[in-house]
Amino acid sequence: MKTPSSSAREFRNLLITKPLTFIDLETTGGTLGLDRIIEVGALKISSDARELEFETRVNPEMKITSEATGKHGLTNTDVQNAPTFVAVAPKLVEFLAGSDLAGYNILNFDLPMLQSELRRVGIPFTMKGRKIIDVMDIFVRNEPRDLKTAYRFYCGKELDRAHLASADARACWQVLRGQIKKYRDMPNTVDAVSDYVAEHRRKRALDSGGWFITRSGKPAFSRGKYQGKLIREVEELDPTYLDWMLSLGLPEDTVEVIRSVLPSFGS
Repeated sequence: MKTPSSSAREFRNLLITKPLTFIDLETTGGTLGLDRIIEVGALKISSDARELEFETRVNPEMKITSEATGKHGLTNTDVQNAPTFVAVAPKLVEFLAGSDLAGYNILNFDLPMLQSELRRVGIPFTMKGRKIIDVMDIFVRNEPRDLKTAYRFYCGKELDRAHLASADARACWQVLRGQIKKYRDMPNTVDAVSDYVAEHRRKRALDSGGWFITRSGKPAFSRGKYQGKLIREVEELDPTYLDWMLSLGLPEDTVEVIRSVLPSFGS
């Protein structure tokens, strides 16, 4: 089997036999079933390479979290006069009709969020017959994020003795030094770098059990029947739920998150 030449690769293109629509959503936050869409952007590519666009802001009828605004820059004022999702949904579904779907992280975020919102407003939307392309998955598959690749990227040379523990440990040290040189926003003390990493992790989950995320600066449930609600809200609504959680043998850091709001929890 011949390997395509570099010139042949340059002229390769995606063959489209039915419309392919790239979709991206901005939302009030990242909690499925709680957060709502505030902006939709979609680009439909037809088989003859024509392009059609669908773009609208959406009034979510709830507050946008400060964390979400920090990511996409949209505020409550920006969307207060926009149509609600129940008004936008029929036009969006019509735009997506007969189209395959694509996006960056679409399988983990955009598509589940879209399906959740459409269910909420009672608009039918079928995935039957649709192909899905997640561009992020292609990126991760073809650009490995292992130590050997990091060493090549940050240090400019090959890690020949990868997976020998002593070599990997030294390579990791050299990668960290390379990262500090490359990223000007990174601090350069151990304490500050530790906080820098922890801040990124907190944006995803506050605890190793994955029970809590930050919402408007406070711990909120990321799963379970009270997904999206603050700890204090759950204590007031259903204090037995927290007792039940304690019986699960929670990780200590999960317990500590609850104690940050309810100091006597588990005592």
